[in-house]
Amino acid sequence: MPLLQPEADIRLDRLIRNYEFIQSKIDSAKVMAVVKADAYGHGVIQISESLSEAGIHGFCVALVSEIRELIHADIHNPILHLGRISADELDVYESGQVRCTINSAEDMKILEDYSLQNSIRITAHLKIDTGMGRMGICYEELDSMMIKLSDSQHIVVEGVYSHFSTAEEKNTKYRDWQLKRFKKAVAQVRKNLPKVKYFHMANSAAILTCPESHFNMVRPGISLFGVTPLGKPHDHLLPVMRMKAPVTLIKEFNKGESVGYNRQYITKKNEKIAIIQAGYADGIPVELSNMGEVEIEGNIYPIVGKVSMDLVAILCRDLEIKIGQDAIFWGSDNMNLRLETLVGKYDKMPYEFLTCVTKRVKRNYIYE
Repeated sequence: MPLLQPEADIRLDRLIRNYEFIQSKIDSAKVMAVVKADAYGHGVIQISESLSEAGIHGFCVALVSEIRELIHADIHNPILHLGRISADELDVYESGQVRCTINSAEDMKILEDYSLQNSIRITAHLKIDTGMGRMGICYEELDSMMIKLSDSQHIVVEGVYSHFSTAEEKNTKYRDWQLKRFKKAVAQVRKNLPKVKYFHMANSAAILTCPESHFNMVRPGISLFGVTPLGKPHDHLLPVMRMKAPVTLIKEFNKGESVGYNRQYITKKNEKIAIIQAGYADGIPVELSNMGEVEIEGNIYPIVGKVSMDLVAILCRDLEIKIGQDAIFWGSDNMNLRLETLVGKYDKMPYEFLTCVTKRVKRNYIYE
């Protein structure tokens, strides 16, 4: 009897090919892979181990818990903490492996006090808000912050960075304005803090579309997993995750019978319906109800009725389906099941599909 549970094939060979393609786009710049949110649902330990073996420079995460997970797994690459520092968790920066982000003058004071009390030096990256409107010091604060940092005996500023708001949009006016501001900031930093090694701003979209933003470090996230935020698949990026679930039951329905919750699908004639062992509790979006498709053995089948917590129904049509066969929801080589295609159809972000895949979905780490 086949394993009757949803699974995600994580194709590590594709991950490495995507990384190598990104590296080819940025010359000698360093790559800091963004592996927050469990590496976008792919499994942070396995993904980080594979990328580390492939020679990647380091990793970016959002939470201190994610830092500790990497360290506990014996990942020795540099780690950049993108989030706000916490006075209760400053010990994580003591070894020098983890770089914190200075997002405010308050952050700097907390770091200064802690490092002075413990006779240590802390490595940091300074984030400048060039127009994203979230984390980072205000652009106008840069001059005063540089004075404070140049006077510091305990904070080593290794890098300075910013983040694009609209890098994936076709209209590049705002992106270009942000980049211009960051370039001006880089020039000021190089003059006043000459020991700063790294400058970085490019996310996945900017890596692919804006070479001027590469500087000497980049932060790819979703592109490593073979997906772009640009609205259409990229020829050189291959989807790493293949989300699938088995056919668990096949039933014959008479004309006029209903399928699933709220009777959202009524059979139009005598029809054969297959039930798939996956639902929204596994990360299958409810938006696929009566609209989505799956692929089985190269054939496409429509989803009928409402996506429920554990199950999805599909219309067999006149094709032969067997219990135990896998239905692929996304990640096949069929362009209709690439996430870039699905997000346009369902008005969702590709990040949602990946990061919402839950822990009860079995991950299979494979090389094809």
